[in-house]
Order: sequence, then C-alpha cells, then structure tokens
Amino acid sequence: MTSSARNFDILPALHLSQGKLVDLTADTSSDGPVLDDDTDQLSAARRAIEHGAQWLHVINVDTSFDSSAEHDWVLLEQLCKLPVKVQYGGGLARTENIDKAINAGVSRVLLSTLAIKSPEVVAEAIIKHGRERFALAITANPDGDVVGEDWAAVGGLTSLTLAVQMSQLGISTLVHTRLQLDGTMTGTDLDNSAELAELSGMDVIVGGEVRNLQDVVTCYNQSGITGVIIGKALQAGKLGLGDALDETRAALAFESGMPRWKEEQQTVPVRLRRSLSHNYLLRYLTELNGLRVLDAGGGNGLASLPIAESGALVDVVDRSMAMLHDLDSVAEANGMQERITGHAHDIRNIHTLFTQNTFDVLICHNVIQYSTAWEELLVSMSAPLKRGGLLSLVVRNWFAEPYRIDVDAHTAEELPTLLERTRGPSQVFDADVLFFSATFLQEWLQKQGFDVLGDYGLLCRPDQASTAEGPGGEQMQLEKLFALETAMGERLPYKHTARYLQIVARKR
Repeated sequence: MTSSARNFDILPALHLSQGKLVDLTADTSSDGPVLDDDTDQLSAARRAIEHGAQWLHVINVDTSFDSSAEHDWVLLEQLCKLPVKVQYGGGLARTENIDKAINAGVSRVLLSTLAIKSPEVVAEAIIKHGRERFALAITANPDGDVVGEDWAAVGGLTSLTLAVQMSQLGISTLVHTRLQLDGTMTGTDLDNSAELAELSGMDVIVGGEVRNLQDVVTCYNQSGITGVIIGKALQAGKLGLGDALDETRAALAFESGMPRWKEEQQTVPVRLRRSLSHNYLLRYLTELNGLRVLDAGGGNGLASLPIAESGALVDVVDRSMAMLHDLDSVAEANGMQERITGHAHDIRNIHTLFTQNTFDVLICHNVIQYSTAWEELLVSMSAPLKRGGLLSLVVRNWFAEPYRIDVDAHTAEELPTLLERTRGPSQVFDADVLFFSATFLQEWLQKQGFDVLGDYGLLCRPDQASTAEGPGGEQMQLEKLFALETAMGERLPYKHTARYLQIVARKR
C-alpha cells in the first residue's frame, strides 16, 4: 500500500508456538490459548495475502521466552516464498540467527533484546546487511520504560532513549507496544507512539492490539504513524483484514488526490452541482435558523456552508485530518466558526458519536459511492437523524455512465459489456466508485424507513468548456446554467441521464 503522499501498512500478525497460532499476552507468555487449532501457519498467511496483505508480522513465541528453543527456519523460508514481505522477530539475540533469518528471505528483522544489551552488535549487523533490513521493537510499561523478555523493566532505559540510540545507528522503523496496567497488550497507546515518532524521527508501527476499524483510522490520521499490527482482532472477527486494507487504500487515495480535488471544487461544474443540490434541499426546509445539520463525510464543509450561513448549526464528520483542517480554514474565512464543528471520526461509526434524534437534516453528498459497505454507512449515518428529519443524498448516476465511456480505450466487443458495470474510476481520486439508479435507492430507502420526497438530476447537460469572458462573465454563465439545469433536473427524460442524482427523503 503505497502512495505519493505517504506510506501506511497494515501487518496481520502471526504469533507462532509449537506449530500453532497463539494469542500472545503479557500474562500468558508462550502458553497463550491456541487461536485456531485447525489452521496451519501457511494457510493463515495465504488467507491474509488473499485479502490484500503486503506484509506479515511473524513472531516466534517459543524463542522469545526460551533462549534454548529453536527457530523453525523451514517454516520461515516457506512463509518468505509467499508473495508478501515478512517482518520477523522473537529471540534473535545472536548474529548467526539474524543471518539465517535474512538468508531465509525475511524483509525486516525485529531487534529487541540485542538492541538493549548489545548495540555494538546491532551496528555490525547494519553494516553487513543494510539498515533497511532492520526495525527496532520496543515493548514498554505504562511508565514508558523498556521491558525485557520477562516483562520486567530494564533499569533506567526509556523508550525514547533506546529509540534515539538505534536511530543514530541508522534504523528508521520502530514497532512500539505498550503493556497495559493489567499486564495485557490490548488496545493501542497512540499518544506515546506518536510522541516517539516525533522525538526520535523514526517511522512508528503501532503494536499491541488494534481492536477495530476505528483504531486503524485513528492511527492513520496520526502524524508519524506508518502502520499498525493487527492480530487477535482478526482472529476474533472484530476486524476484517479486507475492510481495513480497503479503508487504508481509500484514505491514501483521498490524501494523494487532495490537491486535484481542491482545484476541481472551484470549477463551474462542481460549483453548479453544489448550488443545485442546495436549492433542491431548500424546497423542503422552511426555516434553517437553529436546525441541527449533520454533514457526513463532508470534507471541508463546502456543501453545508450555505446552510450554516442561514443560521443552522452544522457538524461535519470526516476521517481525513487534511479535509478537517481545510474545514477550519473555510469556517474561519466565512465567519462560521461558531456554527460549524468538525469531527475526526469513521463515518461508519457515526452512531457512536451522536445519540438518536439529534439532527434535523443529514447531508450525504458524494460519500457512499466510495464504499462497498454503503448500506452499513447509510444506516449508521441516519441513526442520529430525528423522525421527520430530512436526508439529502447525492451519488453518481448509473444511467449517465455509458455517455462517458472512452470508446477509444475499448474494443468493439468490450463496449456493450460496459453497460452492465456498476462501478468505475473516480475522476479525481485513485479509487473506484459505485453507480446507483434513482429507482434502486428509492426502494432501498423505503425499506429503511424513509419516505422519498423528490429525486433530481444534477448536471444534465454534457460537460463543456467555459466561454465566459471579462469581469463577472463566469458568474453570469453560472447563473444561466443554474436556471437551465434547475428546470432539466426535475424533468423527464433529462434527469434520468444526469451525471449525478439527488434524492431528498424524510425519516418516518
């Protein structure tokens, strides 16, 4: 998972002991419960790869707690032959074992005890194999002190001291795990990991246990955090690896596409689309002053800004910190700081952020088409909406897509089959989007307890270059297009083939 903007990796964990996958916790050491007695390590690794994993975090639990235990080099070689990078650790305190691990094909060796006790040996290994083949693994207690194999603090050695020392030797990656007060490794300790990243200059991968998708999103949004390790949450079914990887790819796509997205927001078609959707929604709102409005996945809040300017109180929820920083600038520039509030949160868990019957209006514009779990999204986003509250939904229109097919990019045989596709590339972000029809969404909303009040087409006319000239020319063109598009967007057959469709519905 790479992007021109940044890297962020999700590493499924395999804790191995006596040929089994085990749950490694501080209070059970190598005697942790077997997670899946019927699945061998290679099958678990292949399953992770099938879901899109590009890294595996492999720990030999036996050698971690028993210096006389043997590494399973045959199994390690088999894992390294799979189409995935392997990060390996557990009792690699001797140089010969480091050599064997790298010769087996390990992409990155985790150093812990060796870094604590023999930094000079670490320096020699870096010279021999290259610094990119190593990462520092730190397990710390709640006070921030480094702990050893027996989970006892190593006297006088803090996480930051060890991180800076290894950074000076050339190691740039750190896997950071904090023991909790009860002695377990459940939950992430993000603040301390972020502080380590800032003060040491290292790329930090959050260890311990990531409990759910919200933990992944929170880690992604934190500067200096370049990855997370997930283990028990996968085994227990609390987190789907495919979902986590999809969300991370989407986040990377949005981040890398941000400059292009900002440019597009100022174009005539996008400004026109915002004006049209706002106008159609206002037909069902007689008074805006004092209304509570939720803009779900609203980014920088441009869709809900006019509503705030009319007196409504707007909450914008988005997972992108970059978008929310831009939201703050937009609100300040328009004097709306008191009426617009941003929340960094996974929109699939909006129902955990607000109570039921909180909002009068839910705006969901160009959001659900980016997620295959769109039904889950809409259910979560509509949970805080009051009975009688309005939903404004904007999506890409399935019936418009055939008119946008690049004929030169396909064969004559391929072209007719494209009429059946229900997803295609976004024009801004490096991600696919889903297409919807008005009829399909209306039926779905009815089943979910909504009464559809109206459906409209947005951007019914084909794109055309602006011909406006002189002062005020573009605004005049925008006004003309608004008048024409408003009439077309509510009439047949024009709205059926509009680029976007909007549905306004009332919650029963």
